[in-house]
Amino acid sequence: MILKFEKDTDGVLLLCSKKGLEKYYRERDFNYDFPEGIIPLINQGIVAAIVTESGEDVVGEIRIMEGMNNKENYNISSENKFFIELEDELFLLSHSEFTQICYTKKGDIDNFEFWDEKVSISNLRNGWAFLLIHTKASDEVPYLDIIFQLTFSNIEPPYEDTDVIIAV
Repeated sequence: MILKFEKDTDGVLLLCSKKGLEKYYRERDFNYDFPEGIIPLINQGIVAAIVTESGEDVVGEIRIMEGMNNKENYNISSENKFFIELEDELFLLSHSEFTQICYTKKGDIDNFEFWDEKVSISNLRNGWAFLLIHTKASDEVPYLDIIFQLTFSNIEPPYEDTDVIIAV
């Protein structure tokens, strides 16, 4: 399954579990500190994030695959674990959308009015997945091409907790 997208990032692009965000912020306040406020969500497999270093549009795709593989002419910029709840939906969010959803809506994406096209994917297998973020920079608009590659696993991927978000 492949979902293509074009998205204005506001400097950070985030792939988020809808149910994970709701659970996390149901009883927590939003932390505006960057990247410290996002790191716990990455380490719990709720969010994958990449700093795009500009507010420009990026193009890319979310790929659901059976195996992990390299993408020709792309760099693997980040390796993450990701948890998908039963009947979950994944959303691709700009940093400003993420902030508004988590701060004003306590993580409830359904009650957020998107100002750009909503990018989401559903009907996914639940459980753990390896998530690789592949990137390819260009001198032409759009400057960045991103692939989020999800490969499902029967176990929690053995990645160490991180304290950084990769910039491309």
